[in-house]
Amino acid sequence: MKLMKWSIIAILCVVIRTPCLFAGEIEQIRAKGEIVVSLNKGYPPFSMMTDNQISGLDVDLATLLADYLGVRVRFIRPESYDQQIPRLLAGDSDIIIAAMTRTVERGLKVSFTDPYFEISQAALVQRELVPVGADSYFDLLETDQLRLGVKADTTHEKFALELFPEKAIRRYPTADAAADGLLRGEVNAMVADSPFVRVWRDTHPEHYLKIAALLAPVTKEYYAFAIRQGDPVFLNWLNLFIDQIRIDGTLELLEYEYFEQMPWAKKKAAAKEKLTRAQLLKNKFVARKKAMIEERRKALMKTKPDYD
Repeated sequence: MKLMKWSIIAILCVVIRTPCLFAGEIEQIRAKGEIVVSLNKGYPPFSMMTDNQISGLDVDLATLLADYLGVRVRFIRPESYDQQIPRLLAGDSDIIIAAMTRTVERGLKVSFTDPYFEISQAALVQRELVPVGADSYFDLLETDQLRLGVKADTTHEKFALELFPEKAIRRYPTADAAADGLLRGEVNAMVADSPFVRVWRDTHPEHYLKIAALLAPVTKEYYAFAIRQGDPVFLNWLNLFIDQIRIDGTLELLEYEYFEQMPWAKKKAAAKEKLTRAQLLKNKFVARKKAMIEERRKALMKTKPDYD
């Protein structure tokens, strides 16, 4: 009789997919008192080291996420991007917040949240190579003797291989390394996500006469959080978190700070004409949100969270 009772319960769990089937990520995270977040090793302004302190838009999102859960945050930073998903699946992290693009291939291994950032592929190119009237990455298709730098194990590499011959492509561990290779003359162009190209252009005005940024959209891609498959409760909660920070202005405020004000770059960025709601700091709610973010950053610096 007892065996039949437990068999019925097990069948019900499978059929109606109740939480008894799942590991309960939220409960486990709260029980251990921390959430382990996997970041990019280096991808300004999403993840970077500033004054020997880890910082960036993804870092702030992870810190706010931990605050909503009532736990501390600990970071890991895999040496190469292709280690992100394996380390998540191995249990080294609880979530990936690393400017990761949602793709169908990755979706076979992990569950993606709703997007939190929209991007396109863009390029930095030696100005002498840019065709007349060119404004996008696709305008390089007819360029002779193109040597293209890409970050390895990314959608950039995959896309580049569909457009250009293998011999024209050189792989680098990070987007920064690819940009450095462009400056050294190892390649004469490099492709990256539009946020990186935009920020690089605005923080390197000294290279304006030699390097052009091609930013016109050619693709529409999205960054999202990634978690292990099998916990719809955690996935739904993360989607609600993303909705919340978008609705209350937090996400827009962070985008404005990291892409317009750019205090992390310690260089004055070019003035922007477009105003967003986040720029209207007289809005008391947004001002309070900014103060809260600053408070969380200070707390993060005091605790000195572990990261590798």
